[in-house]
Amino acid sequence: PEGARVLIAVARLVEQKGLDVAVAALPAIRATHPEAVLVVLGEGPLRDRLRAEAGDALVLPGRAGDVAAWLRRADLFVHPARWEGFGIVLLEAMLASLPVVATRVSAIPEIVADGDTGLLVPPDDPAALAAAVTTLLGDRERAQALGAAGLARARAEFSVERMARETLSVYEQSV
Repeated sequence: PEGARVLIAVARLVEQKGLDVAVAALPAIRATHPEAVLVVLGEGPLRDRLRAEAGDALVLPGRAGDVAAWLRRADLFVHPARWEGFGIVLLEAMLASLPVVATRVSAIPEIVADGDTGLLVPPDDPAALAAAVTTLLGDRERAQALGAAGLARARAEFSVERMARETLSVYEQSV
């Protein structure tokens, strides 16, 4: 809806992604920011359960063709995963200049610099997730600064050029 503060997640609707934790955090978030809405782009077996628990605080458009348009509409990116591989979706959010609130698991801290490009919280902790989201929704200047730093980090640390250069370096050192 117009005027909504959009928290966006892009993930399969499965236990691994921790979206139930984000849904559990919504009442605390909406107590301070009643205009907050969680939009989750993705499909999966937890769809009906998440919808039942969150009601109108959750928007589930399914698989969106234009993820970039959704990212441009969002205020911040939420990724409450319980475990994660590399998490390309985090880079996509950072390239869209979105501040990230994610869990401190697996490779996520290698991508999101806690306090610099986003905020990291423990997994399975709705209160910590709500506090981090509420902090950023309440401080647009800080959120914008984290988003700008995320864009710079994504471009500098995760570019194709850098990956190719470092891969070549590994080969050169092994010869």
